[in-house]
Amino acid sequence: METFEKNFKKEKSVFSPSKKKKNLAFSKNEKTTTLKNVLQAGDILTVKITALGSKNIGVAELKNGYTVLVPDTKCGDKVQVKVEKIFLGKGTDTILNQKIKYVVARVNNSDTKTSNFEKTSNSLKFDFKVGQKFRVTIAKKGPKNSGLVPVAKNFLFIVPNTKVGENVVVEIQKIKQNYAFAKPIVSKQMNSVQENNQMIGQQFHIVIPSSAKTLANSFVVQLNGQFVFVKKSLGVQPEDTVKIRIQKSTGTFALAKILKISPISSKEKKAMVKETVQKMIQSSMHFGEKTIRCNANMRKYIWYRKKGLGMYTNSKNTFLSIKETKKPMVRRGRHVLNVFKTQRCFSEALKQLAKYAAKGKTFLFVGTKKPAASLVAKTALLSNTSFFVNTRWLGGMLTNWKTILKSISQIRPILKQKQKILQKILEKREKIQRRLFNKVYLLRKKSQKFVIKGKYLIQQIFHSKNFLIEKSQKFIQTKNAIFSANALLLNASKNLKIKKIQILKQIQQLEFAAAEILKQKQQLKILIQSNLMKFNEICQFFEIGQQLLKTKDRVQKTENTRIVTLSYEKLVTLENSTGSDNLTVAVTLPNPSPEIFKKMIAVVLNLRKEENGFFATNQMSNLSNRAKSTDSPAASVPQNTGGTNQPKTILVSKFLNKFILLLPFLKNSIQILNDRLVQQEKMLKELNSTFAKITESQKSLKQLYKKTISQYTVVSSKFIVQQNNFKKFQKNLKQFTSEQRLLKFLPKLRYLPTSQTKMYEIVELFMKKFVDPKLNYPMEQIYDQKLKFTSKKIAATRKQKWQRLEKYFGGITKMAKMNTKQISKNVAIIIGQQEEMNAVHECRKLGMKIFAVVDTNCNPKLVDHIIPANDDSRNSIKYILGEMLTYIRLGQKLRKKVSLRAKIQQNKKRRFVY
Repeated sequence: METFEKNFKKEKSVFSPSKKKKNLAFSKNEKTTTLKNVLQAGDILTVKITALGSKNIGVAELKNGYTVLVPDTKCGDKVQVKVEKIFLGKGTDTILNQKIKYVVARVNNSDTKTSNFEKTSNSLKFDFKVGQKFRVTIAKKGPKNSGLVPVAKNFLFIVPNTKVGENVVVEIQKIKQNYAFAKPIVSKQMNSVQENNQMIGQQFHIVIPSSAKTLANSFVVQLNGQFVFVKKSLGVQPEDTVKIRIQKSTGTFALAKILKISPISSKEKKAMVKETVQKMIQSSMHFGEKTIRCNANMRKYIWYRKKGLGMYTNSKNTFLSIKETKKPMVRRGRHVLNVFKTQRCFSEALKQLAKYAAKGKTFLFVGTKKPAASLVAKTALLSNTSFFVNTRWLGGMLTNWKTILKSISQIRPILKQKQKILQKILEKREKIQRRLFNKVYLLRKKSQKFVIKGKYLIQQIFHSKNFLIEKSQKFIQTKNAIFSANALLLNASKNLKIKKIQILKQIQQLEFAAAEILKQKQQLKILIQSNLMKFNEICQFFEIGQQLLKTKDRVQKTENTRIVTLSYEKLVTLENSTGSDNLTVAVTLPNPSPEIFKKMIAVVLNLRKEENGFFATNQMSNLSNRAKSTDSPAASVPQNTGGTNQPKTILVSKFLNKFILLLPFLKNSIQILNDRLVQQEKMLKELNSTFAKITESQKSLKQLYKKTISQYTVVSSKFIVQQNNFKKFQKNLKQFTSEQRLLKFLPKLRYLPTSQTKMYEIVELFMKKFVDPKLNYPMEQIYDQKLKFTSKKIAATRKQKWQRLEKYFGGITKMAKMNTKQISKNVAIIIGQQEEMNAVHECRKLGMKIFAVVDTNCNPKLVDHIIPANDDSRNSIKYILGEMLTYIRLGQKLRKKVSLRAKIQQNKKRRFVY
């Protein structure tokens, strides 16, 4: 086994350039034959067979790079051969860096060949051949997951993809002097076990179906006829594409873990890499420094190209060989960097940056070059947790932190004011930029719609050439129909309006007539009531007069009675006297009550107006005066004072005596009043009948009015519908006209194919030219406000000092709260390593992680994460910093989400506890 290991190491050392001499040359005792650099058919060579290939063809390797293939030979034979054919193979030699040249030769003299197995002790009695099969057990572990099977002391089988202790059937593939390569032959029974073992660690892209069942927090999915249990993680839901890795597998089922949600395919990855490489080339990241300044450690990242044939020389045994040499690509005296390598390094660096941002680390951007200064400041401000140095790196800026803190404390209040002003300006700028971007987006959308519509119109025109004419004729027909319908509706509405106005006028006239009739009715009712009152009063007075006449007739008929008429005053005096006169008063007729008396006087006065001279005016006035005190009781009969046959006297007031004379006049007035009342009642009936007719006509007119209004509403609704139709027609007509314009204007729409990025670039140019100059704020006012109450000399010196300090330490003021330990946890991003060597050394001293944009004149070993790119071009720096900013922001967002989830979980736990 020891001899095999030595021989195996010797065989392996052929690939190392330091020991190639030993393996290519023959032994020292043997005489070396001079070899030609270029062989030809017919040349005779002496060759030692070092290996056996397929079909038991012997293989020998020469110093000049040729591989000789000799049939019917054995391993270890030394043979003289004749060259028959020369050809180039597909593979390349790792040592000489050129294509392998094969020589087919035949044995010239067979007497000189001797077998290796005959010479060596403990050699096998039989020879091995390619294609032979053996059952072996793996005894020892070999390199690269291979197994070793010792056949003899000086010979081994090397079996790939096997483990120690396995019993395997192997087939010999290639034979060398001290070992042979064998391939394991798997039986059909072992296929399933091997397949299961092979599945472990494999990755698949699958879509979790919507009908997938769940068991114990995992989806059950069928994959290649086998059930796979996929653990739920990363918020996976049904119908999601997922990248999984098989962890365990058996004959019936397998367990898998989710690696990614919605993974990217290999084609998409290649497309993405292509895009990034193109962007990198556009931003001129591939240009390096001048060839004289190239650092030896940066030669890995330079682009090499194959050019011409070179000479290969060995140190001891000098010989020449034809070889393809690699030369670095140079443009304008500068090296060109390998963009694919920069892309790999850049992607790894970005991933690491995102991880640091997710952990909550802060970043220190360093770039003092002119093209990098403004960009560094911008990116540091946009990523909230970052600091920057963009003017000059002063010695001891991080190592001598205490002294720098003192100078920072002087500018802190000024910078706070500046930051507030800048924040306001930036907010305004962002708002304006968003508006412009939205407008650009809308314009782009509209332009796309125009193009689509134009294509559609062109297709229709291709289908039918008279498409536009037919459409215009249809529009004219619809227009005429709408106008005729509108005209009819307008006439109908006018007629209905006139009818409505007429009905309203008639209703008003009837209402006026009804109001007049009501007035007349009220007046008649009042007259009837007054006449009825008079009629009743005169009837009462007539009855009184009749009763007085009856009493007068009775008195006249009776004996010893007489009626004496006296004035009211005398009557009163007689009643008050104690009977001194000889007059015996039997009865005194009393006067009526004052109210009736007044009414009687009023009636008499009316009669007096009719009959002049019937009564004197004085008497009537006296009667009225007396009437006030006439409230005598019922007729009282005075007692006789003792006279014998005196006549009985009945005292009556003159007013009552004369009232009897008015009876015929009262009778006439009663008849007249009766006639009047009859006529007035007739008038009332007529008025009532006319009022009833007016009300009936009003009802009919109101019904008509309602019908006209309903008809008018129907007409107006139809008119509204027609108006809407007309509006639609107008819209369609406008569209038609716009389509015609579009067809004319389509060739002029050249700005439509412009990309979205170009549109955004135009917006940015517009912002720089027109918006940014207006948003400038004079920052010197802050200094002037603070130095108001100082002298000019002191103000000027302080101002210069503050400006200098702000220039050097403006980007590090927020770091004032940190200690040296906290500063060492920062991540440094350096642009231009060669110019910032002091910063690199200080960061390394503190143990900070360093990301650096490394050009060909830089040393990549001084940095943790390198980005081999052009550090002089503004475009390349802009691209690199932009990508870094996006990944930093991504990491910060992830950190926020995780912290929010943690808070929510804590709150839930607290609720459960309480």
